[in-house]
Amino acid sequence: MLALSFSASAATKSRSVSAYGKPNVLFIIADDLRDYVGWMGGHPQSVTPNMDRLAKMGMRFTNAHCNYALCNPSRTSLLSGMLPSSSGVFGNEQDWRRSVQVAGKPTLPEHFKARGYTTAAAGKVFHANHGGPEGRLAGWHGGRRGFEQDAAWEQRFPQPGVQIPDLPVHTGQNFNGLNIWHWDWGGIPVEDEKTDDGQIAAFAADFLSKKQKKPFFLALGLYRPHSPWYVPQKYFDSLPLDSIKLPDVKADDLDDVPAIAKTHLKEGHHQKIVEKNLWKDAVRAYLANVAFCDARLGQILEAVEKGPNAKNTIIVFTSDHGWYLGEKQMWHKGRLWEPVTRVPLSIYAPEVTKPDTVSSQPVALVDLYPTLCDLVKLPLPEHLDGSSLKPLLLNPTAKREKPAVTCMNGGKNAGYAARDERWRYIRYSDGSDELYDHQNDPNEWTNLAGRPDLVAEKIRLAGFFPAEFKNAARPASEVVKPASPSGSVDLVLNIGDELSADEAPKLQGRGVFIDAAFEFDPQVDQDSTLLSQGDAKSGYALHLVASQPTLTVFANGKETTISGAVLEPGRVNIRAQIDTGGVVTIAVPGHSEVLGVAPFEQGFPQEPKSGIAAGQSFGILKGAKHPNSTPFDGQVHRLNLTLLPPHQSGVKTN
Repeated sequence: MLALSFSASAATKSRSVSAYGKPNVLFIIADDLRDYVGWMGGHPQSVTPNMDRLAKMGMRFTNAHCNYALCNPSRTSLLSGMLPSSSGVFGNEQDWRRSVQVAGKPTLPEHFKARGYTTAAAGKVFHANHGGPEGRLAGWHGGRRGFEQDAAWEQRFPQPGVQIPDLPVHTGQNFNGLNIWHWDWGGIPVEDEKTDDGQIAAFAADFLSKKQKKPFFLALGLYRPHSPWYVPQKYFDSLPLDSIKLPDVKADDLDDVPAIAKTHLKEGHHQKIVEKNLWKDAVRAYLANVAFCDARLGQILEAVEKGPNAKNTIIVFTSDHGWYLGEKQMWHKGRLWEPVTRVPLSIYAPEVTKPDTVSSQPVALVDLYPTLCDLVKLPLPEHLDGSSLKPLLLNPTAKREKPAVTCMNGGKNAGYAARDERWRYIRYSDGSDELYDHQNDPNEWTNLAGRPDLVAEKIRLAGFFPAEFKNAARPASEVVKPASPSGSVDLVLNIGDELSADEAPKLQGRGVFIDAAFEFDPQVDQDSTLLSQGDAKSGYALHLVASQPTLTVFANGKETTISGAVLEPGRVNIRAQIDTGGVVTIAVPGHSEVLGVAPFEQGFPQEPKSGIAAGQSFGILKGAKHPNSTPFDGQVHRLNLTLLPPHQSGVKTN
């Protein structure tokens, strides 16, 4: 069974309310789509007739922004209705389903389902990924299943528990010569309908051609223009390379930004692109993928218009965040500048929106949950951080006082950007900042944060930043039990728990004992991590490798690994121990037991700089050696950790 079981929250357990007579909702989200859309004017060579047509059917928002410029935290924010600072979710490897802040709060599709809607989905809606060179169901930043919420959908394409169809050409082909598996591009000899997005559009067309028994909430995730930029060759051929226009950049653009804003330079992506003369090639590939995405949208819109639901279907089109193509020497996503926070957003709502209307007010993706509830007259859950856009849809001249807020990083390292009609104000975790005047500087080339006459603007905009960044994990006090008289310390863990090095019991001089029981599904958990503590110099991990329970120990920089026999699907019990003398054991009661020896004789020789993580992707493990490591997806019945009494060497306990 492909499922991380979720019981219905208190908010969704109530008796379903009839949705009879309410409008349908068609929610379409592209991936990594920036302002390279015709109506947004981001690039003069964008070919997006269908995005432009949809935008003119209702209202287009010229100043819409994501709440986090990475896939997982952005989609979590949109679909939970919570800012990243409220959910605690800020990483692509962080399983949002394990956040204690999100637990018990209905997601957008859950809320519609509980209120009587038929919910259906195809493609990447929650966070997921292409599955890497093997097209894996799990792994590689979530895999094609990703962090799916099975309980949200009554219908799921390509199948229950899977978000993204297998790509006809897997990533890692190295067409561009950069040898970066996740960032490659090139035309492929595949027909449109046989691509992953082509299959999604075909499913959508079939669904929309039928009259449903109940109003529906249909969510469609178009994977392009997310990398790899593999689309049929004709989309590349329509854009002659010599004609490609590069984005406007300023050579010394980074001279006036804080040091914390320039850490991406060490990656060297921009330098490599320029040296290999691939800048035009990359822009062309991105534009080709945008055009392909637009063609799939056209297929979906045609199905709406020809089907029985045309007059009663709200259509929302957006993206999870933007993408850099060399601005500020940035590529990919992340950071807090305009090219990556700004997203296309258009809403067509019959009997609400007027054709060809525009709003330049600052809005954010977190506003979509309350907006859709408002448009179909569903009650609003109490946990929502956004505000309905219906007043703007009804009155294009209406004003909005609050800016759109985007987050970067989390916890004490969180930084924020606030964008209103004129200004973008960025404040980093170290207190350094940037201020841009979009009225006179749309490219954000001149940082005005140091001007005394603009202090009031900075204070005003900073007033909208969250006062705190909540933790997605339980507090340490709920996890760590008091030390026993012998000096051992017990921890009762849940997947998603995370303790810092300061919060975790001391490991130096100790051994550990782990007792785990869980439901094992090899399709999604064959390369997952259950528990880790420490770092690659001193620590350990209990994980699965190709369905084999594996215990990896790090001491003095040396690695020791033992693995048991391949697990069978179903309930599994595992016991693992690293004693203070260095004997390592991993046992599956009634199945197998393996012994090994770690390179120490008096417990772990050093105190690690990292703490404890339960079910975190990779954790202590290095991606180069364990590229498919993923958070444990299934139900965990028991995950107990005992740090054994320290070796009698005078080491103090906590």
